[in-house]
Amino acid sequence: MEKNKIAVIGVGTAGVQSLCHFLSSLNENWEVTSIHNPSKKILGIGESTNPSFITAIENGLNFNIVNDLSKVNGTLKFGTKYTNWREEEFLNPLLDGTVAIHLDTFSLYEFAMDRLVGIWGDKFKIIKGNVDSMDNNIDDVKIQIDGKTHSFDFVVDCSGTPKSFDGYEKVDTLLNTCLVHNTKEITDKEIESTGHIATEDGWMFRVPLATRTSYGYLYNNTITSDNDATNNFSKTIGVPVDELQDIKYEFNPYYDKNALQGRVIKNGNAVAFFEPMFANSLFMYDLVNHAFYEYIMGMDSEQGVNERISTRAKNVVSMIGFHYLGDYKYSTKFWERAKDWGKDRVKETDILELHANVLDLIDKKSNWKDSETIVFGANGFHTIFKNLGLDKSLIR
Repeated sequence: MEKNKIAVIGVGTAGVQSLCHFLSSLNENWEVTSIHNPSKKILGIGESTNPSFITAIENGLNFNIVNDLSKVNGTLKFGTKYTNWREEEFLNPLLDGTVAIHLDTFSLYEFAMDRLVGIWGDKFKIIKGNVDSMDNNIDDVKIQIDGKTHSFDFVVDCSGTPKSFDGYEKVDTLLNTCLVHNTKEITDKEIESTGHIATEDGWMFRVPLATRTSYGYLYNNTITSDNDATNNFSKTIGVPVDELQDIKYEFNPYYDKNALQGRVIKNGNAVAFFEPMFANSLFMYDLVNHAFYEYIMGMDSEQGVNERISTRAKNVVSMIGFHYLGDYKYSTKFWERAKDWGKDRVKETDILELHANVLDLIDKKSNWKDSETIVFGANGFHTIFKNLGLDKSLIR
């Protein structure tokens, strides 16, 4: 019997997560193919993950968080530490009883390809080459790779940032530029949290890997000049300007309102990109994969899937805005704008209202651990709320 075929285009974090999801969730009547161009550069920066990503690679790669951690140049992660956002730093914890990791995206690719071949045998295929075109037909999806046509039943497109944003929903921009530097300096103190460090210009992420640390200096280039940001980045991490790596990328937050069309769904940067707070992209990738599986199995409609993805995107933006509420350590032009930006984002959905209801249960000492929340667990949200010194009226 001829097998059903699904392809995943791209082998970045979203691509690997998607391969793991569909290899482990689809039965033996399916064949899962990875399509990627080996000559296309993978941005080998440190990346912060969340528990849903660990579940995916445990299922797809038989990933062992102890024995395999070094193979992705990884370190353990137990939360996100916010420094200089308030007078005292605070930790955004993971869901109760869970753990995540920091990893190197290039190391993940090398590890995953070898491991997937060994685990899944003939169920897993690899096609290396450049995608020339893709035709999303009624009965199949035809992809031309280096001049040769291949046919699939379904496709997950993790090909990266779209060339055109027609049909995408733009998110009001707070941050739009990031400077990146990787240092080989290893601290003698083990770091078990992602760093989100507020600066006068915005904030900086710190992702500790086993052999180096990745820093990303985020700012808005309509408020802070590139030259000022570079100098401030240099001072913040103690690296001379002429020794900083020349890595800079600009972005404008977005998400696709119609991620699923026919037999093709977008994932990774092809479906959404926001400022990289609390590993929010992985929440999106996980939802997309689960929703697409349910669509393939006839459990949801195209409209239903797209509505779920749009709702998750809006909720993630609201949760980012939530972190900008309250009083800051800095009183600069950026942080004045951030305060209003955060309030506006929070008002766009009812996600914070749902979380506030959980806070009411906590205050009443009810059985709040059984209460369903959307992005953060009840305990984590309570901790963040308390440490930010917020009043519930801000989100109601």
